[in-house]
Amino acid sequence: MNYCDADSDFDAVVRHLRNKNLDLYPTRWSPLLKVLHRLHGEVTKLRWRALRKAGWQAVVSEQIVEAGLMLRNIRPDEHRVLDFGGYESVLPLTLSALGHEVTVLDQRAYPFKGPRLRSLAVDLFSQSLLPPESFDLVLSVSTIEHLGLGRYDDVEIPDGDRLGVERLWRLVRPGGRLMATVPAGRPAVQRGYRTYDEARIRAVFPPLATLLWFKKDGRVGTWSAVDVGAIASLTYGEPLGEMPAEAVAFLIAQKPTS
Repeated sequence: MNYCDADSDFDAVVRHLRNKNLDLYPTRWSPLLKVLHRLHGEVTKLRWRALRKAGWQAVVSEQIVEAGLMLRNIRPDEHRVLDFGGYESVLPLTLSALGHEVTVLDQRAYPFKGPRLRSLAVDLFSQSLLPPESFDLVLSVSTIEHLGLGRYDDVEIPDGDRLGVERLWRLVRPGGRLMATVPAGRPAVQRGYRTYDEARIRAVFPPLATLLWFKKDGRVGTWSAVDVGAIASLTYGEPLGEMPAEAVAFLIAQKPTS
């Protein structure tokens, strides 16, 4: 079973999904821009016609689960939120719109601004990091698995995920929480990312209050909640491809108040 309905115009929906959160709109329409805009539209139509003729499958990434889990579990009183690795995400925009004070920590400067939104463009292992206990909540969506592997021109550090989590944990105030997601499955290091089983998660993260597992049946399957046994021996069908994850772990750790 997968997300595709062969009798529907599924491709027409997919064509627009990536553009429903943000769009780029010109401040003025020059003649060249008008021509390019029209050409882009015609080339896009040709691409989708060719794709439909060739046959296609829908690959739904773990983000379909991750964003919902973050929003479901965040508390209204967690005012000061740090999103680690949020450069490519609209979650910081969502949380700031809901009234949280959001800081995006990433090597790349977050391109959006707002009255409750700020960007800190610095490596997690930099000495100029934020003061300890600065946040009610630190969250990280599919980022910690990359730490120390150098894929994003970051510092290459053995055991970088565990050391990075230690740094993030220092930023959580007493009584505050850390929420994160990582790819799940048989432990491995692929092209710039790791996969985690329960033993590796518990070795990297502080003691956990919540640990949940989600998996899809193969690369094009549907996502659903599972128990830990379903991911214990899982290896990805296309570990070096785009959107390779076939399972994800969601975790919450809460720091003691004293």
